[in-house]
Amino acid sequence: MRHKAAALLVIAALALPLVALAAMIGQQEWLRSHATVLTVAVRGVDPRDLLRGHYLTAAFEWSWESPPGTDGRMVAGALCVIAVDAQQRARVRFVPDSTGDQPTLGSCRLIIPGRLWGKDTFVPATIDTANGSIKLFVPEARAGELERLIRERPGALTVDLAVRADGHVSIQALHIDGQVLGR
Repeated sequence: MRHKAAALLVIAALALPLVALAAMIGQQEWLRSHATVLTVAVRGVDPRDLLRGHYLTAAFEWSWESPPGTDGRMVAGALCVIAVDAQQRARVRFVPDSTGDQPTLGSCRLIIPGRLWGKDTFVPATIDTANGSIKLFVPEARAGELERLIRERPGALTVDLAVRADGHVSIQALHIDGQVLGR
């Protein structure tokens, strides 16, 4: 009897971390499945050096309701998503000094905390950035095509951003003229 109880305790001790891990994965999947997906065009940051290895250096091209009106310095705040059209393209405005934890800011449908770099380059807080630019992984076989595309046809390259209700943003997919390049 004592050995059975000890065996059950060992099994429970070994199973508890697996159950906890499964619960955390389930929570993250639930949050991801309830995220709003926004399509945002990207532009090249340095036309002389767009590609570094397998990464394309780019910045988000937001559809501003009105220019942010900053003096060009890095400013912390939040992006207020005002409207989303049928293609899931967002019209936005910048709210300086906002932490993004307010449930609503006036007419905002979503609030994304982050930083405004320069005059119009906003990067969400949950995406790694270096001076406002982002790195997008691109397949080696398509790198030359993507570099040419971003130079010759601005707006042809877009990303899908998954925005959770808590403001967490992640890149979900990369598109060329609406066709998925990779996930």
